[in-house]
Amino acid sequence: CPGGYYCPSGATTYFTCPSGRYCPAGSSGTIDCPGGQYNPTTARSSCFTCPAGYYCPSGSSTYTTCPAGYYCPSGSSTYNACP
Repeated sequence: CPGGYYCPSGATTYFTCPSGRYCPAGSSGTIDCPGGQYNPTTARSSCFTCPAGYYCPSGSSTYTTCPAGYYCPSGSSTYNACP
């Protein structure tokens, strides 16, 4: 099964990996993007790192703006209170 797609056991075709998830080559199912990463498109074999100023919980298809009074370095899965 090519990267960006998954092939369930016994399937005769492959399926497109959805946004917020990724499918490395040979996948039998989809995998949530880990916290601190996101995937806005389908058919991806990896996720993108969340940019600074934003946070990305697990399974994100987009990044979320860090709220006022908090900071979010690159790769944040949640926001952090300013010291």
